[in-house]
Amino acid sequence: MSSLTPGSIALRLAICIAVTWVGVTLLGLIGLAITAPIWAVAFVRPILEFFPGLERAARRSAFLQWEGKYYKYERTHLRVWFDGDDAWFLADDILSVLDKKAGSWLDTRFGASEYRIIPGRTEKGFSPDAVLKLAAMSEHAEARKFGLWFERAVVFTLKRKREVREAAGSS
Repeated sequence: MSSLTPGSIALRLAICIAVTWVGVTLLGLIGLAITAPIWAVAFVRPILEFFPGLERAARRSAFLQWEGKYYKYERTHLRVWFDGDDAWFLADDILSVLDKKAGSWLDTRFGASEYRIIPGRTEKGFSPDAVLKLAAMSEHAEARKFGLWFERAVVFTLKRKREVREAAGSS
């Protein structure tokens, strides 16, 4: 049970103030030093409960925009945005896996249906087919492994989700 309820904190505060007042009245300023451990005991649990809650809230808010919207390949997060049923993967994330840099070469090798500005964003992205095409044309040592993982983990999952949505929509 949480000790962060307003009533509990108010009660603890009232008791500490009363004990401190009595201590200072009877003992003078030494009463502050004597009553300090009472304050510590009274508020240690609420303080310890508050900070993990604060940490959880910070984590939740930091990752909220990514929640369920990325895949992870080894140590790289591949962020994904959806335009209806179409998935778009952030170009910088995909290129970082293959140690490539964005440039004009992307516009010449990929059409507008494969590589373009992600709808509702300012960044460019790849369609799933373009990611597979990029992995196939790349000479990077990890390209084949990445392409196979992407096809099995990402493309399969996206197709399965689309099938489930279509089946639910036709029922």
